[in-house]
Amino acid sequence: MNILKRYNGKSHQHTNKIERETFYDYHIHTATARYQEFGGDEDGYAEISSAYSNLESALKCMEKECGFVVEDFKVI
Repeated sequence: MNILKRYNGKSHQHTNKIERETFYDYHIHTATARYQEFGGDEDGYAEISSAYSNLESALKCMEKECGFVVEDFKVI
């Protein structure tokens, strides 16, 4: 499976292995050639994001950043 971006909640600690940075926050994983060459997960790199704080706002952020549309989504 190829993953280009992944939006994670504040549910676990994440470590960027190459940079040796660890954090516990909302974060966005992005597939990078650097991490593929490193031999780890292609989307092992992540950056902290304050652009979302729940599923609905994460989907809106994905729409804006990735250029697709989620129609009539409602969190139940």
